Amino acid sequence: MNKRNQNFSSTAAYKNVWYSPKTDLNSPDTIHQVLMFGNLSEIQFLQKTVGKTTIKNLFLRYPKKVYTSVALNFIKNFVLGIQTPIDEQKYLKFTPRATR
Repeated sequence: MNKRNQNFSSTAAYKNVWYSPKTDLNSPDTIHQVLMFGNLSEIQFLQKTVGKTTIKNLFLRYPKKVYTSVALNFIKNFVLGIQTPIDEQKYLKFTPRATR
């Protein structure tokens, strides 16, 4: 990793969450984007800033179809420690959307 990328991943991503300096870290969209596309340092920063309980509640209350099955299993089981079954169809991006 070159010095420029190292500086970006250690500072700018936390302040701007990739694309916007006004990102609300308590937004369900932001939570899902960081969980799916962020690296472990960004996920850890999110947990310290927002709190693991808040992240878990937003993850369960506002599902978003952005996850691959491997990523969903990692986030659900290891990052968030969710023991109860969830409706994976609401999280997996390669499943049909609900038509109701």
